[in-house]
Amino acid sequence: MLEKLTDKEFNEFAKGHPQSSFFQSSYWGDLKEHNGWRKHLVGIKQSGNIVAATLLLSKVIPVLKKNMFYAPRGFLLNYEDSEQIKLFCEEIKKYVKEQRGIFIKINPLIPFRERDVDGNIIDSLKNNKKIVDTLNELGYQHIGFDETIPNLEPRFISVLEIENKTTDELLKDMRATTRWSIKNSYKNSLRVIEAKKSDLPKFKELMKHTSERRGFIDRPLSYYENMYDAFHKSGNIKILLVELDCNGQINKYKEDIENIQQRLKQAEKSKKKKEGQIKELTSEINSIEKKLEEVKKQKKAYGSKVIVAGGLYMLFGRQIVYLFGASLKPFMKYNSQYLLQWEMIQYAVDHHYQNFNFYGIEPAFHRDHPMYGLFDFKRGFNAKPVELIGEFNCVVDSKGYKRYNFMLKVYKWLRKVRK
Repeated sequence: MLEKLTDKEFNEFAKGHPQSSFFQSSYWGDLKEHNGWRKHLVGIKQSGNIVAATLLLSKVIPVLKKNMFYAPRGFLLNYEDSEQIKLFCEEIKKYVKEQRGIFIKINPLIPFRERDVDGNIIDSLKNNKKIVDTLNELGYQHIGFDETIPNLEPRFISVLEIENKTTDELLKDMRATTRWSIKNSYKNSLRVIEAKKSDLPKFKELMKHTSERRGFIDRPLSYYENMYDAFHKSGNIKILLVELDCNGQINKYKEDIENIQQRLKQAEKSKKKKEGQIKELTSEINSIEKKLEEVKKQKKAYGSKVIVAGGLYMLFGRQIVYLFGASLKPFMKYNSQYLLQWEMIQYAVDHHYQNFNFYGIEPAFHRDHPMYGLFDFKRGFNAKPVELIGEFNCVVDSKGYKRYNFMLKVYKWLRKVRK
């Protein structure tokens, strides 16, 4: 009953599905083929219409000469229909076995339980454990809810619902400091540029700087180029850069100083001198002069025009996903990341997307958590944490799976020894 699907029919089905994601697209399969994976698009049809489908990725395991399978953010089906789940999961197991597969990993885009904007569980009794139990009964074993267990994709994401909302309504719901940062970003000499493929080295440099600062492993330039090639033709990717015009910023500061000096002269000439106002205006001038000297130094170090921030956004189906972001630390005070996000949120509203997905976060809901800052930045836009049900492994070849796990342990041990 499982059929192979064309790229076109799979993408059309995936775009309109409630669990739509760029991970579940033929384009993601094309990208992963650059890294040694093989793409499989399969589904079940009724009366000629697709009712359930998934992208499967397979990769040959060295020595064993068998395959491991992964359905990124899949399967796309009706999780409220237990019969459909059972039929599809059983058909996938048969397919994987026929393809010399050892196991299949899935991590469906299904929320586990609802949380408020601060990360608090709204109703501890209301959750999707029934789906977890159903999958377990079908042989798809849940790896658990332990937050220390590594997942291939984040189990916690941050999502801003925008469907049927105006930009004014979205702004009103944001934290006051976020609204101020957005407004402030437009006062600086910043310009948002949509990157072409030739601009990707600039984005890569930003990512390199950010990865070194925040301690994560960045990808090579070829990864971003391959991603651009896979998604750009269909209009499913945007890479935005923010450029600071140092000369423009210098002129702005000079103009601000001149305007305040005029007000200061008027205050000093007043018959009733307002000492408090004079002191405040003098302090403002001193503050801006310090900023002026700083931007002059930045111009000398980086040039008159500097790419200070960037973001990579995936546009597919019902949502826009903010997948990667980067900033130059010396320029973060210009609030370029707030400008980026607000520009893309407005784009999402104008083009009738249902949500703006800030993507991965840690469950860092307390100030003492080392990743609290990233969560708090996204929370400022009124994006809510979404806790997903997590990962499942379905073993179809138990002997092969034992050998695979043994090889994996040996591989990890050898890597540790080499380090």
